[in-house]
Amino acid sequence: MTKSRGVRGAAGGCAVASLVYLLARGLLTLLVSALMGLAHPGASLAKPLGFSGVSTALFQLLIGLGAIVLTLVFLLKVTRLKTKDLRIMLPAPWSPGFCLPVFLGVANLANLAGALINRLTGSPATSEMLPSGGPELLMQFLALCVMPAIAEELLFRGAFQGLMRPCGSAAAIFAPALLFGVLHLDLAQGLTAFACGVFLGWLAERSGSILPGMLLHLVNNALAFLTIYLRYYAPAEVSFGVELFILLFFPAFGAWMICNARRQGFSFSAGLRPGVDVLTVFTSPVYCATVLFLAAYAAIFVH
Repeated sequence: MTKSRGVRGAAGGCAVASLVYLLARGLLTLLVSALMGLAHPGASLAKPLGFSGVSTALFQLLIGLGAIVLTLVFLLKVTRLKTKDLRIMLPAPWSPGFCLPVFLGVANLANLAGALINRLTGSPATSEMLPSGGPELLMQFLALCVMPAIAEELLFRGAFQGLMRPCGSAAAIFAPALLFGVLHLDLAQGLTAFACGVFLGWLAERSGSILPGMLLHLVNNALAFLTIYLRYYAPAEVSFGVELFILLFFPAFGAWMICNARRQGFSFSAGLRPGVDVLTVFTSPVYCATVLFLAAYAAIFVH
């Protein structure tokens, strides 16, 4: 098998698995909504009449986990992916003091770009209403912060990246990151997800583990959760001040950290595995068709 055929097959496998994930999430959502309707006529996840906030958040948590598990089972059964490829192991020595601020800088720079896109396109910035406290708030934190940090890293930086790794680090980082972005089905959010996916993919390759990425992903989600909470329950000047600080401080501090590290000889490419050119990913018709389908689906049906 040639290298080009190998990368086409791996990229195609990731693309098909992303569709399996989307389908599994949709079917589980329909199933849970149907069961909610049987328990309380007229109820669904969109309108959880008769269900507490804790119950609704628990359903969302189970749907997210269920879709990830079904996709992982598909990949392990149908593709060459093995459990060891997921890299659920202790990482090689890495620097949280460098990676965390740089990652948050990347994420918030992308957030600023996304906000600009929303402003130029007239798209409203959306955020989920959060409860003020208690078990409902805890369940929302688990569903919106903890579960995605663990499950999404397991799927994208673990399974997808593990499937692409024989093609080299560049393809292993880029191909899952692009799918991670388009699966958010929103241009602004997808841009942030893609940028974060590239950094987390690089970190997984450098550290040999997905655990550091889970930690960084959780911190970023928690900061986003905090800013949303403050919008609803804190004085406007406090909410605006915290959000502005996060959006501006981390990109500036992250850039300073990179410049300082570069002066000391740091290289992002050090320790990565050589392989096919990133653009070779687009020789996979299945991968390209999936990206175009997801982009069209988001543009036509989501908005």
